[in-house]
Amino acid sequence: MAMARDLAQSDLSVLISGETGTGKELFARLIHDESRCAKGPFVALNCSAIPGELLESEIFGHKKGAFTGAVSDHDGLFVQANGGTLFLDEIGDMPLSLQAKILRVLQEREVQPVGGKKPQQVDVRIVSATHRDLEEMVIQGTFREDLVFRLMGCLLELPPLRDRGRDVVILAKVFLRASREGSQKWFEHDAVALLLSHTWPGNIRELKNAVCAAACCTPHGIGAQHLRRHLRRGRNVPVNVETSVGQRILATIATREQITLAQLHTDLKVPKPTLHRHLEKLQVEGRVCRIGTVWFVTGGDNTALSGAPLSARQAEAIAFIGQEGRITRQQYADVFGVSIRTASRDLSDMLESGHLKQDGQSGRFAGYELQTRCHSGLS
Repeated sequence: MAMARDLAQSDLSVLISGETGTGKELFARLIHDESRCAKGPFVALNCSAIPGELLESEIFGHKKGAFTGAVSDHDGLFVQANGGTLFLDEIGDMPLSLQAKILRVLQEREVQPVGGKKPQQVDVRIVSATHRDLEEMVIQGTFREDLVFRLMGCLLELPPLRDRGRDVVILAKVFLRASREGSQKWFEHDAVALLLSHTWPGNIRELKNAVCAAACCTPHGIGAQHLRRHLRRGRNVPVNVETSVGQRILATIATREQITLAQLHTDLKVPKPTLHRHLEKLQVEGRVCRIGTVWFVTGGDNTALSGAPLSARQAEAIAFIGQEGRITRQQYADVFGVSIRTASRDLSDMLESGHLKQDGQSGRFAGYELQTRCHSGLS
């Protein structure tokens, strides 16, 4: 996301690569919305959806009488996208004969419609996407190398969902809340375990479809049995016992959002030494973290999720700091009627979980402020 926003500030052409269903068009729209072209049009074309003989007319436009059926002038997509962004999806499926003409437009910044005699200047940002290996296609002679260089001003690679760890649970909850049927429903432990273990060959598109369909199958919590019937089969690999324990731990913590070792032992019926071994391994991998005796699943940046639940007192403290701007340990103790030791522990927990940051002062005047991202989330 950060890289996409940085690229949006330049005029470079961007090539987005990734498997089908990873959200390439969403990223193209993000780049457009964050760019200087944001007030201009965003025009999208799926190069694999239009027959080759019609694609040239669709992209470059045509003049009346240029061919049979051309009963009037037609502006091509380059002209329609003038002052904005043209998104060429599945660029790897573009016929070789048309690639040279696309290259010329990118070089000269002018387009000539089919049957036309006068070129027209265009100012268009090109964002393209493909699930194919264009460099391999160059070797095979099915894609022009010089066009690859023009399209790949910068490459943005989107990872498949199976490589995005706990993102699958976060995205599933977003899709569930956004659906009409699932806004008041939740995922059971076994459903979370399935979300984390499935390889998602259809990526985010498959996840969204499965979540929305499963939400229609139950009036309450969504279990693994509701999800499984809507998943693509045949590309999952068996999960060994060691991996299964780790996935069950992650699924249980993700469902509860925070948990103690004793609660894990009760929920999973796994010996505590085994839990210790797997938790230590997951902690080294950056997939879980511990604050005191409580375990949290971590985000992709190896920091505790800012959404980790707070105690009622800590939540009140967040609201207090939001109004006052900062708080010291003594203030915390006085306002909430606790000891300095309890105040220090609460503040340290919120500091480690990313809700607070220190304000730089020392000694008895040292204070704590809200992290910007947490404050905006609470407001």
